[in-house]
Amino acid sequence: MNRAAAGLLFLWFAVAPVAAQENSAPPTTDPLLLQRRVATVLRQATKYFEAGDYQTALDRLGALKGEFAQDINALNIRGAILTKLERYEEASEVFATILRADPNYFPAAFNLGEVQFLSGDREGALESFERIRRLEPRNELVRFKVFLSLLALGREDEARKIAAGLIPAGNTPAWYYAQTMLARKAGDEKTAQKHLHAARSIYLDPGCKLFDESIEEVKF
Repeated sequence: MNRAAAGLLFLWFAVAPVAAQENSAPPTTDPLLLQRRVATVLRQATKYFEAGDYQTALDRLGALKGEFAQDINALNIRGAILTKLERYEEASEVFATILRADPNYFPAAFNLGEVQFLSGDREGALESFERIRRLEPRNELVRFKVFLSLLALGREDEARKIAAGLIPAGNTPAWYYAQTMLARKAGDEKTAQKHLHAARSIYLDPGCKLFDESIEEVKF
């Protein structure tokens, strides 16, 4: 099965480096040790996610029980994994659960929009990304997602207005990717590749990754 090329946000937990814990580690009630074990599981799941081994990543999260399985970061990673496995309905419910607990948790709000986009609910995705944009109007990635949703819906004039507000050589490659997609919409792949080349020559790979994954799913 082809895995969804989803531009997901999930590395939003900060943990101090600790030695790896054995799966058979004895039970403990020590809060610090419990925190260290949770951090280890999250790191292991992240490692497998980044390697593309999504089922193993999901299995590792299964080591978290009770309240730890409901940790907001663990849930967000679970939702990201389910999205990659194309289990969109389950992923949406996970992100919705997070947002019921914390409506302002940006990664889950963003990821919910991404799941809607990937599952074909472009109107729902647009609503989700517009909602985030109202909260973070300067976020170029979110503005690009609004642009892309509009373009995918055939609302090209509105999409162009969003693209016009993006900044060439700004903090992100959003402007270049918007120009890429406008060129592709017009059937001009040569110009599209020119903008992609410019973006990749200016920004490091991590800066382009979310944008590359975002445009991969859009065909005209």
